[in-house]
Amino acid sequence: MRAQNVLLISVGASATAPPTATISSGLVQGASTILPSAASTVNKFLGIPYAIPPRRFSLPEPPAPWTEPFNATGFGPACLQSFGISELGPRPELLQELFNNPPPPESEDCLSINVFAPASPSASAGLAVLVFIPGGGWQLGHGRSDLSAFAAYENIIAVTLNYRTNGIHPSLVPSPLLHQLVSGLTNVVFGFPSSPDIPLPERNLGLHDQRLALSWIQENIASFGGDPSKVTIWGESAGSLSVDNHLKAYADDPSPPFRAAVMSSGQTSFGLLAIPSAGGVEAWAGLSAAAGCGNATDGVQCMRDASAETLLSAMRDHRISFTPQVDNLTVPGRPGELWKNGQVAKVPILTGTVAEEGRGLVNDRVNMTAFLDAYFPPLLVPEEAREAIVSVYRSDPKLATDFDVAAAIYTDFLWSCSILAATAASNNISTWRYHFNASVLNLLPDEYAWLGKFHGSDLILLFSDPETTPYTPQSYAVYEYFRGAIARFVKNPFAGPGWPAVGSAYAPLDTAVLGDVGNVPGVMALADVSAIDQRCRLYEEFWPLLEVGSSSAAE
Repeated sequence: MRAQNVLLISVGASATAPPTATISSGLVQGASTILPSAASTVNKFLGIPYAIPPRRFSLPEPPAPWTEPFNATGFGPACLQSFGISELGPRPELLQELFNNPPPPESEDCLSINVFAPASPSASAGLAVLVFIPGGGWQLGHGRSDLSAFAAYENIIAVTLNYRTNGIHPSLVPSPLLHQLVSGLTNVVFGFPSSPDIPLPERNLGLHDQRLALSWIQENIASFGGDPSKVTIWGESAGSLSVDNHLKAYADDPSPPFRAAVMSSGQTSFGLLAIPSAGGVEAWAGLSAAAGCGNATDGVQCMRDASAETLLSAMRDHRISFTPQVDNLTVPGRPGELWKNGQVAKVPILTGTVAEEGRGLVNDRVNMTAFLDAYFPPLLVPEEAREAIVSVYRSDPKLATDFDVAAAIYTDFLWSCSILAATAASNNISTWRYHFNASVLNLLPDEYAWLGKFHGSDLILLFSDPETTPYTPQSYAVYEYFRGAIARFVKNPFAGPGWPAVGSAYAPLDTAVLGDVGNVPGVMALADVSAIDQRCRLYEEFWPLLEVGSSSAAE
């Protein structure tokens, strides 16, 4: 990791003196907050630019110095978001209600970072640092989550960030080898442009933004009381896919900008999620034409000059979509092969999924025929094999509707049955796994009771305000335990979060269930991983085929 040469000048605050810190760009002035029963006040520095206002379709650049104190008392705007319409994906209004309520301001000038630090850290050395990379399917999402509780109660520094979004989450393009369903999605281009006039290593802008943010943390986190050698990156959903990409991309770096990783609900190395886009030139040409730039001498400049709304409208109207591309810089090819060969950053990993991921990701009015054709295309899954898989789910009395069945298949096939944890452990990478099985339905309107324990519900639990959230006794206990487990891992990654590592002497009792065990409410219990993964055997024969597909996309 890079040496830190920026000194902390103020980590405390009083009623009359707001907290300040000096970073590479100049002085920043934040605000303080006090949480109930917390040992320390929290200093919050919000909306700090880690890049200049980005030039559309261009790599991010570090910010210029400023001469006046920067007002870091409010979050910056979110990057431009897209709530696409898909035949199989969640309804846009559901996404808005759960993850964008109230809607934040949006702008292309959005590359900012937020720091939550104890005002009186109980450590003589620099504190461990947790960096949260938000999810949102690479279509939406932002870093406007208040992680003060991690600083106040766990004595670590928490960081959130924005990055340019607007690609497509691989789970929403279920049969990329057949190019199915893409026309049913509406996503925008700002984070992942695919123009042939943009060099391939410069197209995955959202991931480049994250890399610049990690460099900013290495350079500046000591100014807030953090230790740049004690950084853990944590992502959820597309943020977790990003973390997986960083683990592979920094494999040969002797000093990666992190020492551990937390991957919540997502990986991009095995299964359908491992098959990235092999291009996107056609999509770019279609968007250029729709935006009136098809015959322009300089097509990229024409698209830069167009208004954001022109591009958004063209994509919505023509259902044009983009995805991150294999560039062997931010997105390495042959991801499964890299993991199996141990060609990843050798850092401890905490990984887990939510019990019913699919209930928040499959359309509740799903057309079962379309769903099966998309996720089990005939070229991959013979008809008799598909029928055998579906029959196993239909035999479960708890899965009464097509939505129940589709959501359960989606949960297992795309999320829970990932073999990444076992693969990491087999390469002598210390790995811990959890299974989140707590309900947050009491925090939502009654009309959403059908969601169950859905994708993203773990963050609703973790990121709610502990002072005002109507937790049940169980959900509050899970909230405290889960927050503490993540913090324990951040402080001492090799010691783990508080339960046995994958493949340890405790196996198969090496997975922590957070919440209910069966129908019995609980907080944390060790579970036999074979019980959690009992339906994964249905898909074993498909993993090698999908790995071939992921390798082919890299050619």
